[in-house]
Amino acid sequence: MSVTQPFPTSPSRTSFTYNVVSGTAISNDLMKSCAQLFSTNYGIWGEKAKYTKPGRPVKMTGSKLRSQSVSIPDHTVLVTCFQHDKLVGHAFASVWSFEGGVAGWITQLVVDRSLRKRYIATQLLQTLKTHPLFQRVTAIGLVSSHPAACTALAKYVDVGVYAVDLSFICEHAAKVLEASPVDYIKSAQLRGDLFQKNSDTGAVSSAFTEFYVDHAEPLKALEQFKAKGKWCLGELLEGHEYLALFPVSPGRTFE
Repeated sequence: MSVTQPFPTSPSRTSFTYNVVSGTAISNDLMKSCAQLFSTNYGIWGEKAKYTKPGRPVKMTGSKLRSQSVSIPDHTVLVTCFQHDKLVGHAFASVWSFEGGVAGWITQLVVDRSLRKRYIATQLLQTLKTHPLFQRVTAIGLVSSHPAACTALAKYVDVGVYAVDLSFICEHAAKVLEASPVDYIKSAQLRGDLFQKNSDTGAVSSAFTEFYVDHAEPLKALEQFKAKGKWCLGELLEGHEYLALFPVSPGRTFE
């Protein structure tokens, strides 16, 4: 399945091709291309990173990416964005049931650095709606250190990132993570005011994933978001990622 169209609301005239691939149909070559995109565009390790040196690129092999993001192939979707023959963005997402509903979870979202701020991440997530798995989800979520990823997810349900329903996150996040078949999601520890009494870290909705990636770029972006309005998810702590979770009306169609 593929969708070819220009960027939504973008001034660019360049056309991109968005492809939807079920988890069982992801080839090794495509997985290697996704791993390469991640390794060259995701970020660098921070000062507290284990088993590596700070400043080195965060890298991923195709086999490791498959084990982390396609651990349940029958319930996983990959959306890719190509500029001509070059892979410039991808989103891996899985679906599972939890107490109270069905969760759709973005396990990885990456866009080529040279093409950021051009709505590719938003369109990658919007394209998930074309797959039958995502037409039955009742909640959509992710953990990410980057505010822009949280914003793209908010657009999936047509809400502003400054108007996050924190009570929904508080009520459902633990249930979604507990039911997750994805190991790093299931083992993430909830942190922040929503989940801890007398928390004084400034975090509101975070997950301690022990992923010590450098936060210089996300923190710079965070200041820009704060300058535009009330940022609801709190501070970004080392080894932590924001946890964003939104309610979805089942059966929503792709537009």
